[in-house]
Amino acid sequence: MPMHLWEFLKIVAILYIIGHTLYLIYYAIDLYQFNPFVRLQPLSLEEEQYIINNFPIYKEFSPELKARCNERIIWFRSKKHFIFYGNIKDKQQLKLLLSATAVIMTLGLRQFRMMRSLNRIIIYPSQYYSRMNKRHHLGEYNPRFKTLILSADHVRTGFAHLTDNRNLAMHEFAHALSFEMNKTSSWQGRKFRVGLRRIKKLFAQEDFLVKLAASQYFREYGLTNIQEFFSVAVENYFETPSIFRNDFPVLFEELHGMLNMEFEYNKGGRTFRTSLEN
Repeated sequence: MPMHLWEFLKIVAILYIIGHTLYLIYYAIDLYQFNPFVRLQPLSLEEEQYIINNFPIYKEFSPELKARCNERIIWFRSKKHFIFYGNIKDKQQLKLLLSATAVIMTLGLRQFRMMRSLNRIIIYPSQYYSRMNKRHHLGEYNPRFKTLILSADHVRTGFAHLTDNRNLAMHEFAHALSFEMNKTSSWQGRKFRVGLRRIKKLFAQEDFLVKLAASQYFREYGLTNIQEFFSVAVENYFETPSIFRNDFPVLFEELHGMLNMEFEYNKGGRTFRTSLEN
């Protein structure tokens, strides 16, 4: 083989190895979240209406809070890596729905990006088989891989009934949020962990467990462990806050403090604010 051809092949091989290594690093640490060339597409009027239809609370935001909410949704759907498997309709709509879920849940927090806890969101058409757990799932959160896995049909079912306290997307995002807040040293992170410890103490009290079982307000799956209870409680907090505050005021106030959100009630309905507005 001529020397110049051999040298050329060595250069090509080296470039391939370097390129492949950079590709692996890119996806291993999710540099696309920092990619300055990602175009942030503003929300259209149709998209804002879609958010209102699925999150009635959105139309009650102050102009300032709404602007911040929109800005965060735009960032989230652009910077998080959404991966679709199988035949899934309306993928862009689903990205918007999931982004809005994560953002509205964390609107009172500064850690809405969940950089420590969530890099990718994998979506299957329906129930899927988890090779890791060796069973079928509707959704799950994997903190090791910073990945949320969801079934599209059950995500949509969660928004078809806005007051049944069952929302798969909100439940799994709550797991990711809990992991995120346990990893941060911020003041909000410390406050979140204090609240979770207090909920854990409540959860360990026999009279509280008896009240939970008697009320049937929280679905039974929430009694599995403290993390599942927290995620189920978050679902209830957003879907039926009035009932929640009336029946479980202590627990409601703990979540209020952890999420930095405040619901206010009057004869005209519900208003909303976060401490960040003040």
